[in-house]
Amino acid sequence: MTSATRLLDLLSVFDGDERVQVLFTRTGSSALDEGTDEFLSARGMLQIPWNEAITQPFDLAIATNRGGNLHDIPFPLVGAPHGAGYNKKLTRNPEPGTRNPEPGTRNPEPGTRNPGLSG
Repeated sequence: MTSATRLLDLLSVFDGDERVQVLFTRTGSSALDEGTDEFLSARGMLQIPWNEAITQPFDLAIATNRGGNLHDIPFPLVGAPHGAGYNKKLTRNPEPGTRNPEPGTRNPEPGTRNPGLSG
């Protein structure tokens, strides 16, 4: 859903340009896909299945997600971040300990916080 919202933001630059046809597809790899069909349909966005999309002669693809088989796209692909944490790797079975920060990575610089002051 976040990726779809970001794509709509990006595609606004093509508003009114009749040379551009926009179709949406998804790789089917996201665990966060619930509600995306309804979101796009409610906004009148045309969707095609992934297997069909990768066989069509498109001039350009824009992706705001790095998941799935993007390497199957046989035409130019532009990757755009979809917000904070866009480069995180989601897996269905995370390995134990994958969310542990490195020691010392969360220490503020000296003088950046003064716990004695309150407002």
